[in-house]
Amino acid sequence: MTSSSEPSHLRRSARHIIAGGSAGFVEVCCMQPIDVVKTRFQIQGVTSDPSRYTSILDCITRMIRNEGFFSLYKGILPPVVADTPKRAAKFLVFESSKSACASVNFTGPWSLVTAGLASGTVEGAIIAPFERVKVYIQVQRQRMSEMPNTWLVAREIIKRDGWGTRGLTKGFHATVLRNAMFNAVYFGSYYNMKYLLIPPEKQDSIPLRLCLGFTAGALSSLGNLPVDVAKSRIQASQSPKYTRTFPTILTVWREEG
Repeated sequence: MTSSSEPSHLRRSARHIIAGGSAGFVEVCCMQPIDVVKTRFQIQGVTSDPSRYTSILDCITRMIRNEGFFSLYKGILPPVVADTPKRAAKFLVFESSKSACASVNFTGPWSLVTAGLASGTVEGAIIAPFERVKVYIQVQRQRMSEMPNTWLVAREIIKRDGWGTRGLTKGFHATVLRNAMFNAVYFGSYYNMKYLLIPPEKQDSIPLRLCLGFTAGALSSLGNLPVDVAKSRIQASQSPKYTRTFPTILTVWREEG
C-alpha cells in the first residue's frame, strides 16, 4: 500500500512543482514592469533632483523614452531562474512545518503563521543573491543595449565586493525578513479566513479563493513594505548609511517621513 502510494505522491508533487514553475514564469513576466517601477521609487529620497520620478506614469514614460521599452523588464532573469526552486522550497517547508506543528498538538491559527514564517525564511535565503543582482540591474538608467548581461553583473559584484553580505548577498537579512513576514501574514490570513469565514462546501470556489488570495496578498504587502524599502535601499546603494535593515528603516523615517 505504502510502496504504491509513494510514486503517486511523487508524481503529484512533480506536477505541482511544474505547474507552480509555469505559473511563476507567467507571473514574473506580467509583474516585472511593476516591480522595476516599485524599485525605482523605493530608492528615491526627498530631493530636488530633476531626474526624480513624480508619478508612476512619469516613471514609465521616461523609462521608455530614455531607456527603451524593454527597460521595464530590466532584471527579469534572476527572478525567472530562482522562481521554481523558491516555490518548491516554500511549499515544501510550509507543509512540513504544518505537519511538525500538528505533531506537537500546535494546531491553532498561529500554527499557520508559524509555518508561513518558516517557509518565508527559507524562501528569502534562496532568493537573496538573485534579488541583489535584480535590484542592481533595475536601478541602472542606461539603455538596454548599453547594459551588461546578468551574468556579467553578478561576476562584477563578486569580483568587486565578494560573495558575502557586502557583495552578492548584500541585503540578505532584509530579504529573509521581508519574505518571512510576507509568508507569515499571507498563509496565516489566507487559511484562517478560509476556515473561519467560508463554509466548507464553498471553500473550493475559485472566485472566493481569488478574493482570499487578493486580500491576503494586500495585507502581506502592506505589512512588509517598510522592510522591502530598506531592502531596496541596501541592495542598490553604496552609501554606508544603508547597510542594516532596522537602522535603514529609521533613517528613511527620520529623513523622509
